[in-house]
Amino acid sequence: MIAGKIPLSFTQMEQLIYSLPPAEDPMIAALTTPEGWQLLQEYPYRPPTEDKDIVNYLRKHQPANLAAALQTQWILREKAQEKMGEVAQTKLFTRNGLEQATRKIVAAQRAKRFAAAGVTNLMDLGCGIGADAMELAPTCQEFSAVDISPAAATCATINLSDVPTAKVFCENAENIASQKTLPALFIDPARRAASGRALSPDSWSPPLGKVLEWGKRAPHLAVKMAPGIDLAYLPTGYHAQWVSVEGDLVECTLYSPGLAPEGTGRSALLIYGDQVAHFRCSTAHNPGENHLQVPPATTLGSFLFDPDPALIRAGILSDLCERLGAAPVSTGIAYLTGNELPTVQDSLAFSCYQIVENLPLKAKTITSYLHSQQTTRLDILKRGVALNIATWRKKVMPKRNRDWSPRTVTVALTRIDGAHRCLVLEKAN
Repeated sequence: MIAGKIPLSFTQMEQLIYSLPPAEDPMIAALTTPEGWQLLQEYPYRPPTEDKDIVNYLRKHQPANLAAALQTQWILREKAQEKMGEVAQTKLFTRNGLEQATRKIVAAQRAKRFAAAGVTNLMDLGCGIGADAMELAPTCQEFSAVDISPAAATCATINLSDVPTAKVFCENAENIASQKTLPALFIDPARRAASGRALSPDSWSPPLGKVLEWGKRAPHLAVKMAPGIDLAYLPTGYHAQWVSVEGDLVECTLYSPGLAPEGTGRSALLIYGDQVAHFRCSTAHNPGENHLQVPPATTLGSFLFDPDPALIRAGILSDLCERLGAAPVSTGIAYLTGNELPTVQDSLAFSCYQIVENLPLKAKTITSYLHSQQTTRLDILKRGVALNIATWRKKVMPKRNRDWSPRTVTVALTRIDGAHRCLVLEKAN
């Protein structure tokens, strides 16, 4: 358990969730019984390898469903630490809820927007297990979280138990939003249908159009969306921000004007460890405007720049090309090339490589080069080339000589002047 964290007793937990419908998730239902809750407090996470006897003991002396529920929760808490850190050791999760949960560091950045806007009354519609709510709730005097799933609402209630002012309701968001006036809203629509992901915002639950109508009755609105959303769906008068964490594109959020001091349009938020960088698209006055296309480079420069995916989705490459004196290696390819490295201010925007060799994308040529370099490992970047990376790597890697020392070569497979090329790279930043 986290040092100094006092676990909830069953009585306290029962008082928190007494008004909620019974959880439909068998695991949550089992763990919120007196026996299940007691076991979860005694064994909050998977025992170390040397304590496997505990697992065997639980299997022998506890009902099968309860032992299985406890072990599943251990697994979820371990996975949740990747998103939430050690606080996950005291929280309750469902599989779907954890998969869709916002990372703590991203939720914290969003909460700062609401706090900066002076929001004191906030509602989280579609709160799931409460990942965003845990960061939003402490920033305002009145906070309510709503989810239609009894299991999710149960998790959110327990996960928000250390914020006394937070209230959780198990209710249909549309019923809540039917009020004449609304507080500030944060909404994460469900983007999954029975057939899989719902790509069109018209198929979300609730649909984006309805959410925007609700926003007209609220002082502020933020809507979490999938990062691959088509720009054509983004409304005028709003600000859209794409977010990446350690180079992994995780979400796009739509903000109403009061939550976007940078104004309408688009931006990217890049998070690397404790470093946070914000880049605004200077050419888009509304989020749905087309990206400004930059002509490709006439010649290959000394460096190759691989932009963070949030910058690509936000259409900020044209701004960065101008500042860097760079250009795409080819039309429609997001690799940039130039002769100057980025400033410290822009250093998080790219992975930068020096171009060592420019080779034709022919297997024999590549194998010969890799053999000459005594290559034992091959790292591959790829844009604009339809190849199966695993199959191609096996095809071009030379047979290793026992006398070779470990050596990694990095290549980028891409198009230049309409031809497929293999650029041999060395890290430059």
